[in-house]
Amino acid sequence: MATFRQRGGRWQAIIRRVDLKATRTFDRLQDAKLWARGKERAADLAETMPGKMAGTLGDLIGRYEKELWTEKRWGPTKAHELVVLRRDLGNRALDAISQTGLLTYAKGLGLSGGSVSTRFSYLKEVLKTARDLWGLTVPLPAVEGAISTGRRLGLITKSGVRDRRPTEAEIAAIIAYTESRPAMMIDLGAVVRALTVEPLRLGELLGIQWADLDEKRRTVLIRNRKHPDIKVREGNDQEVPLINFGGVDVYDLIAGRPRYLPSPFPYIGSSVSAAFTLAALRCKIEDLHLHDLRAYAISKLLEGGVPIPQVALMSGHRNWKVLARHYARIDPVSVHDAIARASSSPGTREPSPPGKGAPASSSRKRASRSRGS
Repeated sequence: MATFRQRGGRWQAIIRRVDLKATRTFDRLQDAKLWARGKERAADLAETMPGKMAGTLGDLIGRYEKELWTEKRWGPTKAHELVVLRRDLGNRALDAISQTGLLTYAKGLGLSGGSVSTRFSYLKEVLKTARDLWGLTVPLPAVEGAISTGRRLGLITKSGVRDRRPTEAEIAAIIAYTESRPAMMIDLGAVVRALTVEPLRLGELLGIQWADLDEKRRTVLIRNRKHPDIKVREGNDQEVPLINFGGVDVYDLIAGRPRYLPSPFPYIGSSVSAAFTLAALRCKIEDLHLHDLRAYAISKLLEGGVPIPQVALMSGHRNWKVLARHYARIDPVSVHDAIARASSSPGTREPSPPGKGAPASSSRKRASRSRGS
């Protein structure tokens, strides 16, 4: 708060603050107060105004990884995107990052709109953390502006929902192809059979150990099952039933694998995926991923009338909306079968024709009333 004193007919304004020290003399007290108020206001605004951006984006990403990894623990996708961001933009000074530059970067990536959206979302998260957690001045408006403009231009879009579902003929063709090559190091046919019935992730199937099988309960213990929080994932073990469905008994298939193997499926995930892709190409099957088998299994179970909670137990989905949006690729023809099963189930009767639906007891009562009258 400024103080004012009169000296020799003039007014002196005196400001003594930790962040501001100033003195000035005026002919009128009103002018002295206006000057002091303006100086104090300017000092107050300076405390809240953004400071100069210092350092590079690479420095910021490095600090984010170092300080937040132990607390947040993210998965391989985010880890990869942070590495790419540091490689592509890490040498840029923070004050040199602009909306135009980011849009130019997005155009030159040659990625799908969903992939660009994912990368920019991680960039935005790093900058928001630096602003909110460390109090740093960052070019967050430039990133937000680039995301907004990128959406209008179609450079940034939501991730598309894949709807590819393998046919039974395609699955049979891939199994036949693998069985015609007994010298293959990977028993791809057994993997495909299991995954088209039991909706496990490939890593979960390959991670099964002999000790995880429970013959009495016909279940398996899936260890470290996927979870959004990687800290929860470590130790997130879940008992899952191995079902007999569609002519395939998954428990017998897995338990009957050669016992001289260290585990039922001692393979590397990337090698299995590559073998599947090659088999699909050899069979002239286009646009088919190994992960599509998971959606196939989920869809077949739903079409077979298995309730969603039980399907989710096998698939490991905590959020049923994700299961429905990304994996329920229902064949419209299967609806006819579901309706037929519902119609033929006990307790279900065909609707009565119009005018003929009255119970017999009601008809007798009306007849009695008629005779009585």
